[in-house]
Amino acid sequence: MDNFEVLNHYSIPSDILMDMLETYRLIGETTNCEEILGDREPFIKKSALTKDVYYLAKFLPVANISQFRMQQLIEKDATPKNKEEQMVARTKQILLRLDQNAAANYPFNGSDILDAINTIVGKRVVTFSKEVLPSKRKVDQISIRLLYERMLEKYHLFLTQKRFEAIFLSVICYMEIVNLKPYTDFNNLGAILALYYMLRLVKLNVFKYVSFMALFDKVKEEVEDTVLKGSINFADNYLQVADTARLIFKLIHNAYHELNSIIKDCYYKSRAFKSDVIEETIKNLPIYFTKDDIRRAHPEASDSTINRTLFKLRDLNQITPLGKGRNAIWHKNPEYSDNQFVDNAIISDRLKKETNND
Repeated sequence: MDNFEVLNHYSIPSDILMDMLETYRLIGETTNCEEILGDREPFIKKSALTKDVYYLAKFLPVANISQFRMQQLIEKDATPKNKEEQMVARTKQILLRLDQNAAANYPFNGSDILDAINTIVGKRVVTFSKEVLPSKRKVDQISIRLLYERMLEKYHLFLTQKRFEAIFLSVICYMEIVNLKPYTDFNNLGAILALYYMLRLVKLNVFKYVSFMALFDKVKEEVEDTVLKGSINFADNYLQVADTARLIFKLIHNAYHELNSIIKDCYYKSRAFKSDVIEETIKNLPIYFTKDDIRRAHPEASDSTINRTLFKLRDLNQITPLGKGRNAIWHKNPEYSDNQFVDNAIISDRLKKETNND
């Protein structure tokens, strides 16, 4: 059955329509996330890729690899010692390739997914299935490979012509692949690679920063259940896509909420480098303080930022240095201080240290 042509007469359930609208609202809110993430962007991308490789490896026969060794292979690019470890290393290569191809808007076909599977598992051990799709009507029986390629062509046609919502189209395509089982092995791996690529292809850039595979792992059993229920009499009936689509939209929303948390964390950490935040910290320190007191409150702030703030307040006659060097004690003028408490023992100890250092 043609699950794409039926969309011409399909009414989207109201809750899924709201999910779609919420998704595009979240996309709009995070369009400038690269600017906000700043220097931390490469590290966040690397973290997402690391998780993607780890959770995608669950689709592979690599159970004998220890957690520590898996971490070395993924994060440290350790040299693989056996076939299982080679699978993990090649999984990372494939994900990077998919990311690059999606950014370039390259369409895909069955051979592309087959090549990705064989690249991961090694050698050309997987081929296209030679089976035909079982049907009650023998006259309608057709090879699974031909059905598969026709289905992918129809997906790309609907996608490029914008004949239906792109994420919903991706869910249909994913469910088709799961049911068709177009390869002789590793069909679940092929299906999840295709779904990941389709979501990247429709510019869900959230998955550059948040691990899709980690989020999918949390709902994997639910997705499998809804796909199974929505595929009853697959050969002769239309797919029931709504329940699976709801889960995928929920997964996407969770990804954007996680990205928003990352963005907020980066924003607050970036403010820790700003002079006005350090000034506020100095204002709340005791009357006598050192640079180490500031550094404890702002461990990620550079020495130049701290020095620039101190010299600015000194020039404004709000603080005064009582010595020289990095261990010098600074004194806050009374009108500047919010904290007039002075611990004489602490100050005496600091003065002794400064004298000894000099």
